[in-house]
Amino acid sequence: MKNIKISVIIPTWNSEKTLGATIKSCLNQTLPPFEVLICDDGSTDNSKEIIEQINDPRVVWVSSLHSGTPAVPRNNGVKVSKGEWIAFCDSDDEWIPTKLEKQIHLTEKLKCKVACTNALIKKNNIITNKTISNWSKNKISFKNLLHSNEIVCSSILIHKSIYNNIGGFPEELKYKGFEDYLYWLRVTTQTSVIFMMEPLVIYDDHPETSIRSNQISDSEIKKLSFYNFTEWVNINEKNLIKTIYFNYCINMYKIKQKILSKIKYLIKSIIK
Repeated sequence: MKNIKISVIIPTWNSEKTLGATIKSCLNQTLPPFEVLICDDGSTDNSKEIIEQINDPRVVWVSSLHSGTPAVPRNNGVKVSKGEWIAFCDSDDEWIPTKLEKQIHLTEKLKCKVACTNALIKKNNIITNKTISNWSKNKISFKNLLHSNEIVCSSILIHKSIYNNIGGFPEELKYKGFEDYLYWLRVTTQTSVIFMMEPLVIYDDHPETSIRSNQISDSEIKKLSFYNFTEWVNINEKNLIKTIYFNYCINMYKIKQKILSKIKYLIKSIIK
């Protein structure tokens, strides 16, 4: 386990208030990361100065122009990363000290290449005993993701070979706020995601500044997800299991039919 190289990817944009604590939680792991890449998205605050104050050679600043979506800095970070494993952590979240060690131990035991964990919710600077997910199984499959996204991005540990196979996060602005969900759908065409019920992440829940604060309906997310996944499948069809795509289409068709039925019912009600 000592020779395992893990690259931590932290996308950031004007996160000077939380970035320092996030970085320290990543550095203070019982299984230390090989590098911690702070992938900036055109910050105008003092984020870079915080990196310099930490003064750890493992912490590297990766600069970029402002894109407005965390997908771009995440992809930039993976491109320059040197580790065989990639761990994502948002710039306002933190890790429990044993996170990486427990995840690597589990991936070695089960011979898997993607793992995630549950997370404790932090609200108003107070860590609660509530967890984000109520998922009770030890795996999350493509089929499971069609119903709901149980994966916390800051908990993901993924082997770089998976990323190399499927490419990066979708970077279009219209996917901002659920680009990670689109990416997990792609990941699970390759393998299921091992889920650890133990919360090894502290998730800072602050809806007033969240990228999801610009509300988008679940039905709109499903619709956009369908088109995005279809486009991706058309490009990567030869490398995918076709039955997965077929099941996805069937599921989305059923959802579409339900929505159409509701619209027809509303129209009839209005006419009456």
